[in-house]
Amino acid sequence: MKQEIMSNNIVYQNSKPHQFMEYNPAYEQQQQQIQIQKLNQKQYEEVQSIRYYIYDNLQFLINLLYSSKAVNEHFENDPQHPMRIIARNKITLQLNLSNSIQFDQSFQYKSDSKLNQVLQMEKQNAKQLLEQLSPEFKQEFANYLEIYKKSSLDQNIEMRSLNLEQTNLETKFDSNVLQSIINSIQQVDKTTQQFREQKAYNIPNIQDILTNANNYYEKTKQQLDNNYPNQNQIQIELQEISLKQDLPTTESKKKRPFNRPKNGKKNVGIQKRKIYKDTLQRNKNHSNQQHQGDSS
Repeated sequence: MKQEIMSNNIVYQNSKPHQFMEYNPAYEQQQQQIQIQKLNQKQYEEVQSIRYYIYDNLQFLINLLYSSKAVNEHFENDPQHPMRIIARNKITLQLNLSNSIQFDQSFQYKSDSKLNQVLQMEKQNAKQLLEQLSPEFKQEFANYLEIYKKSSLDQNIEMRSLNLEQTNLETKFDSNVLQSIINSIQQVDKTTQQFREQKAYNIPNIQDILTNANNYYEKTKQQLDNNYPNQNQIQIELQEISLKQDLPTTESKKKRPFNRPKNGKKNVGIQKRKIYKDTLQRNKNHSNQQHQGDSS
């Protein structure tokens, strides 16, 4: 039976409606709009921030998973390649970042029942988006997706930090990377401020998320092809070269009999017999000439 809770003149469903009825996106959207209409201006601005942090973190995580898929395919025969480890570490960092943000939001809106309910409903919607991913993709990255749901989309969030894998690569300070991070932080602040002022954030659907993720996948593949020529293709080309060297060509087949020791001995024997016959003939001719001279 559907449970309803009355609070501050707002009617809304239990935070886990799928326990009582089949999930209905249209109905959930309607319930959200009813609740949001009851918010004051300040709260309405906060709703845009809630949505931004949930769906942008979701999108970036899916992007990194698609990027990792491209890296795994490129280095299929090298499971310990540093690029594969780096790709996994990027996912881990994103999971840690998302957990920190959602922990902060849970704490921030804990005392505001209206905003807290919006937060929980948006998390539920994010979970439903994840369910629409392909079964193959969900199986390949099941561990990361499960961690994300528990550490960022659960109702009660606890602060946690996943460890990174060692890459054995030399660490170098790059001022350009630092500046890029600073610029990214400033851009996030600017973007959230725009949402607050415009009071609008377009919630993505699964097609929006997959389109962005596929673009990220293709961009990763292009960078890998430029920086790391495909290892599988190189191996195939080397094998083809090796086969060409092992298998004789038509011309080499014609020449090969002359190089065989057995045929070589036969040729030498023919030459010796020819020289022997010529010598005998010359001696015979010379003997006849002398015999004719003595007779005269």
